[in-house]
Amino acid sequence: MQLSEELAKRRDVINKEIEKALKIGDNVTLKKAMAHYPQAGGKRLRPVLAMLVADAISCTSEKTFPFGCALELVHNFTLVHDDIMDRDDFRRGIESVHKVFGEPTAIIAGDALFSLAFEVLSRTDVEPAKLRGLLRDTAVIVRIIAEGQQVDMEFENRKDVSEDEYLSMIGDKTASLFSLAAKGGAIIGGGTEQQVEQASSYGYHLGMGFQIRDDIIGIEGDEKAIGKPVGSDIRNGKRTLIAVKAHEVLKGKEMKRFQEIFGNESAGEDDIKDAVSILRSAGAIDYAQNAANEYAVNANESLKIF
Repeated sequence: MQLSEELAKRRDVINKEIEKALKIGDNVTLKKAMAHYPQAGGKRLRPVLAMLVADAISCTSEKTFPFGCALELVHNFTLVHDDIMDRDDFRRGIESVHKVFGEPTAIIAGDALFSLAFEVLSRTDVEPAKLRGLLRDTAVIVRIIAEGQQVDMEFENRKDVSEDEYLSMIGDKTASLFSLAAKGGAIIGGGTEQQVEQASSYGYHLGMGFQIRDDIIGIEGDEKAIGKPVGSDIRNGKRTLIAVKAHEVLKGKEMKRFQEIFGNESAGEDDIKDAVSILRSAGAIDYAQNAANEYAVNANESLKIF
């Protein structure tokens, strides 16, 4: 079976779990706002990752369903709030929650998704001590994600962001949830302490490579495929690894032109094309891709225990 087919099969299972979880509450508007992103699709990588790890240990992926569903609800909660903060009008090819329902309802919907995640997580069929650990770990990771988001926003007002600072930020904001997904799958699957540790390491490195690659796609990808405008990170002045490297190596006219465009919300399509061309010629995009590849290699190293 091809990887894409395997992921699709497992994604269908998770979608059904999420659909069941969202059948709660009485307010029609809030229910629609909560379901807006989950019903629009998504790769479901985090819950699928938990399933795959559990199966690698003991073929018990069905026991991860509540945990994986909870992680996806957490992920969607962060997307709702992120889109408000980043002023993104589209997600997964549809209008953002705050554009459709207004910012106040979007904030409430995000809060409700966050709460529902722990409600669903509490149904995970593991020993009480393991369940307490999963609840604690998930709560900690949500706080860490919040810290990462705050740092990410603060970066937008700085010109001196270092590569180490950027990597630390995405480690908190993105990789931490991947790490938890794999770790939780190993715990629920009855893995040894070493298997749990290596699963967590795999998820972390996978998440780091995923985020860097996602930053590249945000610049070079197809708008229909990614579901939001290409170049929005450039317009918003997002400090990605690509941007950090560009600020490090660019000089003279290219630096001046790039700075005219970077962070300019009114930048036109031609401006964005110029910025992307400058990033390519500076080697910043290739540099980021090499970094993503290195994280992929390190992730695969962690799988040897399985």
